[in-house]
Amino acid sequence: MTYSDNEVEERLTGLEGWSYDGDRIRKSYGFDSYMDGIEFVEDVAELSEEANHHPDLHVGYKEVEVTLKSHDVDGITDRDWSLADEIDAL
Repeated sequence: MTYSDNEVEERLTGLEGWSYDGDRIRKSYGFDSYMDGIEFVEDVAELSEEANHHPDLHVGYKEVEVTLKSHDVDGITDRDWSLADEIDAL
């Protein structure tokens, strides 16, 4: 089941820092150093493999942007919400 735009916007009120661009949800995480961001990416990769659901990751200097979308159904699903919660818990 994919979520409608309105359902996504409503659900985002419970996730701090996440936004929706009409296609996917995303959040940027800031770090004290580049290597802290790389360690975060490694942790996200492990969670993603366990969930068999893989976000797009953009690594910058002291910042990592995580973008989630269920590509197989071209929308936002429960898998995206679950992984967003797990990533926030890191």
